[in-house]
Amino acid sequence: MIGKVAAQRLRILTVSALIVLAFGVALWGKLGPRPLSPEEREVAAQELVSGIQVSTKVSGSSLVATKALVDFLTADDVRLVLVRIVDGIDLEIRVETDHAVAFSEPPRFCLIGPFSAPDDGGFSSPCWGAPEIGELLAAQLPADGAGHAMFPAGRVIMLSATIRRVDRRCDYPAGRWALQVEANPLVDGTPMGVRQLAEIGFDVPYAGTGPLAFLPVSTTRYCGLANVVYKVQGEPELASPSP
Repeated sequence: MIGKVAAQRLRILTVSALIVLAFGVALWGKLGPRPLSPEEREVAAQELVSGIQVSTKVSGSSLVATKALVDFLTADDVRLVLVRIVDGIDLEIRVETDHAVAFSEPPRFCLIGPFSAPDDGGFSSPCWGAPEIGELLAAQLPADGAGHAMFPAGRVIMLSATIRRVDRRCDYPAGRWALQVEANPLVDGTPMGVRQLAEIGFDVPYAGTGPLAFLPVSTTRYCGLANVVYKVQGEPELASPSP
């Protein structure tokens, strides 16, 4: 008799526990998980950003010549000298991440040449070339349920493009370049603020290019003094005499 009573009580307790558990699961599903605090969202954003891998490869490039300022400090001599500037770059860009990351707007990609000083060229932005890499890449990015561009988890995004110099942006010499990537990631649908995702260095060669076409200074916007470039690379050979 005692055994039957104990068994009945156990069954009642088990059923009660299951009912409470089912109610809790239903309530959790209805209310959803607890919203993250601002601090927790920031940690999540940093983790998402740090997991994004961006790489680039130069498959080809072309140069032209122009003139840029050199300040020979010891001789108190400031003058224009012949320099090489980049006319076009064939780039391959690869993006991948283990965790899906959505953005409030598509990421921004900025190509920057050696010894950048955009103020010297009359610009506020150091970015070089067109078309915009970010716009090209955004055209092939998937979107989340709210229509935000995203880097999907476990899928490689590849872009091959030829970027060329334009008069409305900085001109730079060959040498060590950088690709900067900035974006505003979303966590729980909240924009977390623009931050740098990556800066990737790559080389644009200057040696062995042969005689170059000359562009008048009035059509170029060299961003910075050319002291180091002139000293290391020397003057280029021209296809025809400069004016």
